[in-house]
Amino acid sequence: MNMKKSKLKCCLLTLSVTAAIVPAAVYADNQTDNLRQQVDDLQNQVDRLENTAAERNTDSSFHMAGYGSVEYADPDSGNAAFNKVLVAPIIHYNYQDWLMFETEFELSNTADGGTELALEYASINLFLNDYVALGAGKFLSPIGQFRQNLHPSWINKAVSAPAGFGHGGAAPLTETGLQLRGGFPLGEMRANYAVYVGNGPTLAAGVEDDEGEYELAIEEVETEGRTSDPDGKKSFGGRLGLLPFSGLEIGISAAKGKATVTDAFAGGHDGPELDIESTGEFDYDVIGADFRYGWNNLELRGEYLKTEIGEGSAGVEFHSDDLPDGYAGPAEFDDVEVGQWKAWYLQAAYKIPSTSLETVVRTSELQTPHSGENYSQRTLGLNYLFAPHVVVKLNYEIKDYDSSGADDEDTVRVQLAYGF
Repeated sequence: MNMKKSKLKCCLLTLSVTAAIVPAAVYADNQTDNLRQQVDDLQNQVDRLENTAAERNTDSSFHMAGYGSVEYADPDSGNAAFNKVLVAPIIHYNYQDWLMFETEFELSNTADGGTELALEYASINLFLNDYVALGAGKFLSPIGQFRQNLHPSWINKAVSAPAGFGHGGAAPLTETGLQLRGGFPLGEMRANYAVYVGNGPTLAAGVEDDEGEYELAIEEVETEGRTSDPDGKKSFGGRLGLLPFSGLEIGISAAKGKATVTDAFAGGHDGPELDIESTGEFDYDVIGADFRYGWNNLELRGEYLKTEIGEGSAGVEFHSDDLPDGYAGPAEFDDVEVGQWKAWYLQAAYKIPSTSLETVVRTSELQTPHSGENYSQRTLGLNYLFAPHVVVKLNYEIKDYDSSGADDEDTVRVQLAYGF
């Protein structure tokens, strides 16, 4: 009887141990299979990524940015209208870490419902080292701050550009040529710079009739970054910026070169165009200074630019066989009226704490050789920032002309601007 009990206990013990070991072994095998499957899956994913990377050129990368805006204007001397819709896509292409191509297009609607397309800039940049980048192509003028850093609608604090900092003003717009730019430490402070050589500007002139006395005057310095150089003389210029401490930047700018008359009109831009036979070259000089100071929610900016067209080496001659009907002036002018274009602005912007509201005050002025074009512009603004790159602006703009013959104008402007 005791022997039978012992055998029975031994059998039960064997069965119990076997019952315990077998599920553990099965569980371990399942775990191993799962891990093996996961490793295989990961390996397959790595293989697919490697194949994809091998098929693509990973040295190259694209980036798209830009900005856009919609405006509404209500002048006191005209009809209110949604007067501008604009989008400006910016494309960057990088090859490794030493080459970048950048370009900006600007598309906007016109008053008659059409569309305008403009190439704002397109340049290839080579990063020579940590302090120098060499650019070639059409680029924003490095003279001053507004054109190269502040003109995009979602960055500009006001709806309009300051007086004299748009087309036909004192500030150069773009240049076509070569540019070196970068930044470097200078003792305890930082500095940045940009220097360029380019084709330079051209000039537009108009024949003015003063009771039978005709004279030819330079009307506009055209700085659109053209791909030709009619005077054959290159322009040089640049800007040096100093940052003595955090929040403050002070810049000085200068440019020098030659310019020639390429466009002429009888009685100004609204008159018939005159066919130019030959012309001399005129001195072209620009000087400027700017500053920016930021403290907590307050930002102050200011800028001054003077563009001067000096005496020419020769006069201007029109094609005598192609003078427009009704033109009674001479076909040749030995003397051309030149002059200076000066513009400045001061701007303060304050972001109200704990809100999305920002107040803006700006005053600016443009002075030219033509009294009918000289004006001052004052802007009061309130901005609401839905996000740092999405803003709606409400401006009250006061434009006062120096000449009694030009009508002053007060305008309410609203703009929705966004960056992407």
